[in-house]
Amino acid sequence: MTVSRRCLAERFEFLVVLASLCVVAVVGCSKPESEVIVCAKAPVPPEADVAVRNVLAGLQRKDLRALWEFLPPSYQADVQELLHDFGQRLDEKSWEPFVTTCRKARLVTQQMTRRLGESGDAANDSDRELVAKLRDVEQFLKVVCDSELSDVARLNNLDAFRFLGGTGNQLVEVVTHGTLGDSDLGTDVFSQFGAVKVELLESIGDSAVLNVDSAVLNVQWPGQEATQHKFVRVEERWIPQTLVAAWPTEFPKVREQCLAWADDLRANPEPWHARLREFDQLLDELAATKSVAETQQVWQSGASRLIVAWFGVAPRDPPKTEEIPVESPLPTKPARVKRPETEVLLPDEPQK
Repeated sequence: MTVSRRCLAERFEFLVVLASLCVVAVVGCSKPESEVIVCAKAPVPPEADVAVRNVLAGLQRKDLRALWEFLPPSYQADVQELLHDFGQRLDEKSWEPFVTTCRKARLVTQQMTRRLGESGDAANDSDRELVAKLRDVEQFLKVVCDSELSDVARLNNLDAFRFLGGTGNQLVEVVTHGTLGDSDLGTDVFSQFGAVKVELLESIGDSAVLNVDSAVLNVQWPGQEATQHKFVRVEERWIPQTLVAAWPTEFPKVREQCLAWADDLRANPEPWHARLREFDQLLDELAATKSVAETQQVWQSGASRLIVAWFGVAPRDPPKTEEIPVESPLPTKPARVKRPETEVLLPDEPQK
């Protein structure tokens, strides 16, 4: 999946909603709610524009904890409760094959990197780039294999705030490093956050009835027109009004989908394990390659095979072109059939 500059410059509220919900992808469970609130120690800024700039500055530093601190405590509690319930549904039988495959992928990648690097087979820039990417992929897998994600027991004691500041930040650093950082998912994604301009246009004080502050911000992404967005203060956190409106209805849907997937995985792990076995087969094929060219060929064919097996989508073949003569001859009248016995031509029309 690629991420373009245009996608990053979409509505600011959508970015914040998506970023706020991204921690749902972290499997495991959390510590009690009281500890969650203690984790969010960042001082509450007096104005909405300062709060947004703080989040953007944290993301520019590739610190995922900025997203967590941005959420109101009750929203944090909702996410933590989901993580807890999700973690309770995981077991060794359903999760261990994933860990085993990750460890094998790391070992195979490490061996391929060493073998291709020592053989001197990488003769051009494209080949050398492949070897460099293999090193970065191996480092990414190392972080996963050494993290809480590799052990269900450790996942049961996982704290989301600490995970984001530890393993989460390490994964971001690896993804944005070196050759991986040169891709669309690389450093440019995070560097753009520092170039976003945020201006406070309007601020309304506490309402005696609703006890809610509101503010209007002018937000401008690099190379894009500025847009206005309304923020409100909830539990001493400034968040987009769209997030406040969407949370009561959209988060329960996310929760239901995540728990349904976990229940299905535990009750029927075979489809999940079958996909892992298919990937395991590709790892065996990659481990047997001897050259950069062979590695690229095996990977391309294997990746296409996995796409078909996992998603039922066949890769599109290149369009076929038909050769059309410049000057096509005029259609000719079909030759009349001869009688084999007499070699006499049949008449054009039947005799009357």
